[in-house]
Amino acid sequence: MPDMEKLGSDYKSSRSVGIFTVDCAGTGEALCGKHGVSGYPTIKTFKYKAGSKKGEDYNGARDYGGIKKFIEANLAGPECTLEDKAGCEAAELKILEESERMSVGDRRAKIKEMEDDIKKKKGDAKALEKEVKELGKTSELYKLGGEKPDKVEQLLGDAEFMEHCAHRTCVVSLLPHILDGGAAARNGFLKDIDGAFKKAKADGQPVGFMWSQGGDQFEIEEKMALSFGFPAVVAVNVKKMRFGIHRGSGFDTASLTKFLGQMMIGRVPLQPLPKDLKWSKADAWDGKDGQLPVEEDL
Repeated sequence: MPDMEKLGSDYKSSRSVGIFTVDCAGTGEALCGKHGVSGYPTIKTFKYKAGSKKGEDYNGARDYGGIKKFIEANLAGPECTLEDKAGCEAAELKILEESERMSVGDRRAKIKEMEDDIKKKKGDAKALEKEVKELGKTSELYKLGGEKPDKVEQLLGDAEFMEHCAHRTCVVSLLPHILDGGAAARNGFLKDIDGAFKKAKADGQPVGFMWSQGGDQFEIEEKMALSFGFPAVVAVNVKKMRFGIHRGSGFDTASLTKFLGQMMIGRVPLQPLPKDLKWSKADAWDGKDGQLPVEEDL
């Protein structure tokens, strides 16, 4: 609509009138629907200064002159100009009248000074924007450093447990000591745990999986009554302060998955977490068979 484009140019610097176009068939579809626009082209007027956010249909002449006449009579407010000083705020009027008293040379020099200052500030803003973007990228990299890929983790202490499990249910497997079966047996257990972890992830269950060596968490094993032997499996929810024990006889992907499923539907008896629950620090497993302690000669 050429007439609307011309009106937009006329009121480009106006403080009281704005001319806007909306693509109702594209990005502005929701906005048009909100204001009941069903036919095109539609013109609506908004009088925000009057306290109304509801648009009114414009049903007058659709040519440039007719719309301009309506705007001037109904929408346009006071402008801050030499001809309309009533539209100026106090600070604006002071600047306008100061400019009015200046000589042509002084006014041009002042305008040149301000334009140079604007140019400099735009350059500073551009450099600052670039710096902000670089800081944003660096910040994201630091965040990524703490967002490790979700996987089955060895429980090495309370800090690691809370980082992995404070916000969700965690299934913790207490595996036999490395001297009981060696690396081969442990890797078999870990393969079953990883299978259950991947199944839970594929099913969209927000559950963490951790493992610890039996005996490394002696105090917690005692408090949770896990003395029936290893491997032992317990599901812990820190937020709800509850835990449930896997009472099944098997330890494989299928039995771990079944245990988790029963947990999710409330078929596993839950108990209150022991007070002041703290997981002891443990050494990371190096993937090798264990070594018997060297006995000292008496």
